[in-house]
Amino acid sequence: MIPAKKNRAIEALLASMNRRMLRRHFEGVYVSGSEGVQMLDRSRPIIFYGNHSCWWDGLLEFFFSHDLYDFDAFLMMEEKQLVRYPFFRWIGAFSVRREVPREGVAALRYAADLFDRPNRVLWIYPQGVMKPNDARPLGFYTGAARLTHMVGGAQVVPVAHRYEFLMEQRPAAITAFGAPFFEEGTEGPRRRTDELENRLIELLDEVRCSIVSDGLNRFSRVLKGKTSTNVSYDRARWKDVR
Repeated sequence: MIPAKKNRAIEALLASMNRRMLRRHFEGVYVSGSEGVQMLDRSRPIIFYGNHSCWWDGLLEFFFSHDLYDFDAFLMMEEKQLVRYPFFRWIGAFSVRREVPREGVAALRYAADLFDRPNRVLWIYPQGVMKPNDARPLGFYTGAARLTHMVGGAQVVPVAHRYEFLMEQRPAAITAFGAPFFEEGTEGPRRRTDELENRLIELLDEVRCSIVSDGLNRFSRVLKGKTSTNVSYDRARWKDVR
């Protein structure tokens, strides 16, 4: 297992670079459910779990944690991906090798031990690998459910990521935070895993239906991207018409 190697100075530098990248590659970053995140009890463990459909997921979560909510965040990441992108360690990523049970348990213990101080959060992808937004079932591993049982009293928040081209040259990065809940841990790990997966599927389906029926009207833009070519063209054309 590769541990995180957080560095405040490097984290601040990467946060600035991350904002520029998000602005350059997306029309905007949109969020719903932010009120629930703001009301979380920062003295207790907080676990965000979501779908993993894109390389950008981790950088969006870094933006949310560092810029939007001011969390001390960590991310569980597939080891081969962390080896490929080692800079993620500086912003709180540590590795897991699910195919090796002993190392999977070690990663869970490491994650549980992170909650030894307030304002710490963990982002985790129970799917383990990237899958398309609408892939069903999500195929959760039991690690997230086992972790919530190990931590005890954790506030658990489902997170739905989606990326859409909506009348703009660049896509919109869309994230919905579901209602926080406490994982009681009274059922076995498989039953708890199914419950986590079902909650996230419901949220993912809500996001898809909301976008289809109402566009981005139910989401708040928290970061504005670089002006798209089509918008610049329309502005220039409007000036010519006037």
